Amino acid sequence: MAVLKKHRRPGMSPDAYDQIASGVMDSQKKADGFIAHYAILENDGITVIEIWESVGHHDAWFNPTVKPLLPADTPEPEFSEIHNSNTK
Repeated sequence: MAVLKKHRRPGMSPDAYDQIASGVMDSQKKADGFIAHYAILENDGITVIEIWESVGHHDAWFNPTVKPLLPADTPEPEFSEIHNSNTK
């Protein structure tokens, strides 16, 4: 069952997000289990919303690729199982 990831980083500027994203987006597109990525400006930071085939697929890519680039105080992502979806 697919999962939705919500990862909020308070205090992250769009420029800081763009710098990290530009270095990892190509590998994310090729990652096993990756479906979609969205980044939104929210209050005082960035929230990343992604769809993955499983948390395991996410972790296999995220932990070695993105996590080392984030500040140590970045909260852990939240995952929810997707019950239903409808896409164009």
